[in-house]
Amino acid sequence: MPFHLFPNMPESSRLFVFTSDALLSASYSATLVANVNAFLSSWSAHGTPLCATSTLISNRVLVISLDESAASASGCSIDSLTNFIKSEGASSGIDFFNRSWVLYRVPMKDQTNFTDNWTAELLNEFWARRKAGLINDDTQVLNTTVSTLTDARTNLVQAFSDSWHASMW
Repeated sequence: MPFHLFPNMPESSRLFVFTSDALLSASYSATLVANVNAFLSSWSAHGTPLCATSTLISNRVLVISLDESAASASGCSIDSLTNFIKSEGASSGIDFFNRSWVLYRVPMKDQTNFTDNWTAELLNEFWARRKAGLINDDTQVLNTTVSTLTDARTNLVQAFSDSWHASMW
């Protein structure tokens, strides 16, 4: 399913995906996006500015796109991003580093809409629903393992049967 995520960024852009352990309120979402954008505007790797932008999906998943064609992220710059996101979460009691959350939904008629109607559950709850037959092969799963914009534009939303979750099932 193709998505027009970050239309002004090159296909080769690197992605960083952070899933919160709670649904963010509209006001906190706006504050978070403003704070992230302020951080990204001054983000650098060894003094060289980095070209990055962000989006928030369904008030739950923060995605940062980094164009590394001019300057690549370094270990130090990635650490600074990680520390910033941890700090943002800690100040509001949100954990953006708990990888146990799964976002899923029933298939949408508008296959280009990737931001609406997601349900978030812990992995063990998700598996219980699958076992009960409430999650089927057509259920759409948000793939938070995408690492490039090219990958995200085609694999951000996948049918359960095509997702990494199916290989664990």
